[in-house]
Amino acid sequence: MQKAIFMDYYGTVAHELGPIAQKVVKRIYETGTAASMEAILGFWWKIFRERLSLANGEKFRSQHDVAMECFCHITEHFQSTEDPRELLAQMEEHWRTTDIYPDVPGFLEEVRLPVYFVTNCDDDYVLANIQKHRLHPAGIITSEQAKFSKPRKEIFLYALEKTGLSHEEVIHIGDSISGDVKCPTSVGIQAIWLNREHREVPEGVSSASGLQEILPMLSQR
Repeated sequence: MQKAIFMDYYGTVAHELGPIAQKVVKRIYETGTAASMEAILGFWWKIFRERLSLANGEKFRSQHDVAMECFCHITEHFQSTEDPRELLAQMEEHWRTTDIYPDVPGFLEEVRLPVYFVTNCDDDYVLANIQKHRLHPAGIITSEQAKFSKPRKEIFLYALEKTGLSHEEVIHIGDSISGDVKCPTSVGIQAIWLNREHREVPEGVSSASGLQEILPMLSQR
């Protein structure tokens, strides 16, 4: 019997790339040598994920620190004259204020199970965004608390320990195959891939194109 929902935040509840983040990319593009804004985004995600993968456990580093290092690297790589500190400050504003998806309030209102947000983020950023949108989750588990980031399974082991739930009692919802499907299933948690962009669904993966589609998939008391 499902007793709770774990739910990713950025990319699932809130937009991962909003107007402010796009302005950051545009600033780098207009002051550097990048061939396109897409090239900057692709490079950002490559180095950001690489550095997050190295910042776990005893070597854990906050999203703030990892992002600062990435902005230093990306401005150097594309020979941009932008100040990395100013770019980071603008990205922090994005993380704190980005819009949520339209189907989120209705889903949280209709679902009868407690919802815990499990996210790769610093507490400060996600708490500010949750407060802005007046969301009321049962709890928040961040990489800053767990000292591990998805796709490391330790963040889900920490979430289970913190909530007092077993893996059979939880279902996880998120938009990343690696972080929100493969990662939780590696510790026995059932996962649903939120596939808002209607991409091809890998074999054996449960998916939905929106949160309302997930409600009938839940075993609620």
